[in-house]
Amino acid sequence: MEVLLDITTGLDLVDNDEELYRSLLEFYLTDNKFDVKELHGLIMKSKPEAASYIHRVKGASRQIGARAAAAQGQLIEDILREKAVGNLAPLINDFCGIYASTVNEVKKYLGIPQD
Repeated sequence: MEVLLDITTGLDLVDNDEELYRSLLEFYLTDNKFDVKELHGLIMKSKPEAASYIHRVKGASRQIGARAAAAQGQLIEDILREKAVGNLAPLINDFCGIYASTVNEVKKYLGIPQD
């Protein structure tokens, strides 16, 4: 399995500023929440809006070094933007598990009790 939270990469992206990295991780938990129901609703309404939604989550994941979530989000975004063909259902299902595990890794790093 790909790395869920590559702390070294995340720190490299912020020039090893751990305070900034911790702030990004906290932002990931509070302002970057992923809701599968919202994604499904957006898919039914507008694939470009759904692509934008997953793009935001993917970008935030990439910014903290959450490589698996970023990679899986990219697959979903590519299908929604019709740059690739595939079955969204299993990709979204996998993303949900990866995202939940990533959130737990972020909480562990920050010293926050996990669900």
